[in-house]
Amino acid sequence: MIPPCWWRWLVPSWTPASLMRPTTTYARSLSFMLSWYRFERPWPHWIAPGIPPDGDLCDDCNLLNSARRGIATMNRSTSVAVLSALFVLLLGISSVSAGDTFIYYEDEMSLSANPVHELSMADVRLNELVHGALYAPNYADQPNAMMVKSAELDETGRILTIKLKDLKWSDGKPVTADDVVFTLLAYKNPESKSLDRNRWDFIMKAEAVDEKTVQLTFARTYREPPAGQLYLKVIPSHVFKNTGIPRNHSYRTNPVTAGPYIVQEKDRKNWILKRYGDAARVPKVGEVRCQEVPEKRTQAELMSYEYGHAMIEVNSQQRAELDADQCCTLKPYPSKSWWYTAFNQSNPHLGNAKVRRAISTLVNRQQALDLIGEGELISGPFTLSSRYYNHDVLVPESDAAKASALMEEGGYKKTGGQWTKGGKTVDLRFFYDEALGEQGQTVATNLVGQLKSFGLNASAPQPIGGEVWEERIMQKKDYDLVMGVWSFDVNEDIGQLFSRGGVRNFIGYADDRTDQLLSGAYESQDPSEQQAYMKEIHRRLAETSPYLFLWSLRNFSAISWDVAGAHIQAYFYFSQFADWDIKKD
Repeated sequence: MIPPCWWRWLVPSWTPASLMRPTTTYARSLSFMLSWYRFERPWPHWIAPGIPPDGDLCDDCNLLNSARRGIATMNRSTSVAVLSALFVLLLGISSVSAGDTFIYYEDEMSLSANPVHELSMADVRLNELVHGALYAPNYADQPNAMMVKSAELDETGRILTIKLKDLKWSDGKPVTADDVVFTLLAYKNPESKSLDRNRWDFIMKAEAVDEKTVQLTFARTYREPPAGQLYLKVIPSHVFKNTGIPRNHSYRTNPVTAGPYIVQEKDRKNWILKRYGDAARVPKVGEVRCQEVPEKRTQAELMSYEYGHAMIEVNSQQRAELDADQCCTLKPYPSKSWWYTAFNQSNPHLGNAKVRRAISTLVNRQQALDLIGEGELISGPFTLSSRYYNHDVLVPESDAAKASALMEEGGYKKTGGQWTKGGKTVDLRFFYDEALGEQGQTVATNLVGQLKSFGLNASAPQPIGGEVWEERIMQKKDYDLVMGVWSFDVNEDIGQLFSRGGVRNFIGYADDRTDQLLSGAYESQDPSEQQAYMKEIHRRLAETSPYLFLWSLRNFSAISWDVAGAHIQAYFYFSQFADWDIKKD
């Protein structure tokens, strides 16, 4: 008899369900394991370390678990033989086919299935699968009604009346207008600490007229319903005590949903989602598994051995390898995202605009970009494809002499190769988002090297991420320089970054002219006028240099040939996942 949890002692926590496929995949699994030894590689971290204690397994597995521990102490040839024998045993197992399970890999695990608390793009992608929204983008990136049955704007252009479809939450209760009102209040409640709360500032009031009718009052007038601004993922009011939702609320891992999938299970490395049959748009794929695999190389190997169906972002190093493997197709992942290094303006040196401009003038962006792949240098807070990008504002060319002149204008002098002011050197602590992985480390190391060569005492770059990023960078602002990536949907709301009191303005940037331009852009109803405001904001930010604007990478995603109908949505990724399917053998 094969014990019910045999897979836990043999395979890693993130091992996909494809290990439970028919015989051919077991053979591939054995081939994959043996490949580590053929190339004299060290033991993969998931074969020996992290072996669960006996108490974590069923009784039938305790003996097998002991055997697995023994493998870790064997020499290479003996352990290969044992592994081979184990896989031969598995070849005879008749298990359920995972042909209806879609597996995708994230560099860093999503932390929350509560859209109010999205902190990363991994959270955005997960919540696109889990939660239903009032509107969502269609194939042409235009708003498509999902939970909305009808929407009517009154003659003032400031009151929108929405009627909801007859939908149910996964606990069987109806979706109501109260849920929409509650969701907006939860976002806006400071106690929720949502990074997206400013996104809903254009809605002054939300009220439930009846069970299926909600009325929204806007801060400005509109000529037509602003559906493109109402990509609101709705959460159920009956699950919460009040609108102040803490980040550690149990909803983060056990949500009640009206979206395509429900969360069946969550552990340290996996989200397992099951199809929800009463969603507004029922998906074809029955199960989705999101698995954290931090190393891109490992993700690529898993794709090559046909264990997974999607690798969200493929580095340039793996692109050629996967293309040659013919295991998958590489598709562009269009996202309005760009890399930056932010200056903490509470630092006495970086609060000086001359110093910030000197660094912006000094840094050779192309040199750093060439280390990690293809992309487009930027001079402001938009991608080159954005209608708001000001092409008249050029990317600064690296000019150490000009940078030195700016430092001198700022009251600094160079002594013994170091810039000083008042006899003190310019000491800067450098951090970067650990979700950027090896690429982030490579770029951060290069930038620190450029700063040190110029005479600025920058520390060795330190990775930081997840909840630690939220606490140290966003809340305590305990840093000097930090490198990360911002990603935007079609609205490209940079006001949250650069307006006074902006929820993501963690650098302490305050500029009257920028605030005036942002107000003009938000209040304008003329698209051309709004575009002009945004381009002027681009120019102003290039002058004041709150960030070192770096580049926008060309992002690609790997999709298995076993997947049919795959369409990658800009920013959200999984908006059209209901039409994706797994080909049957």
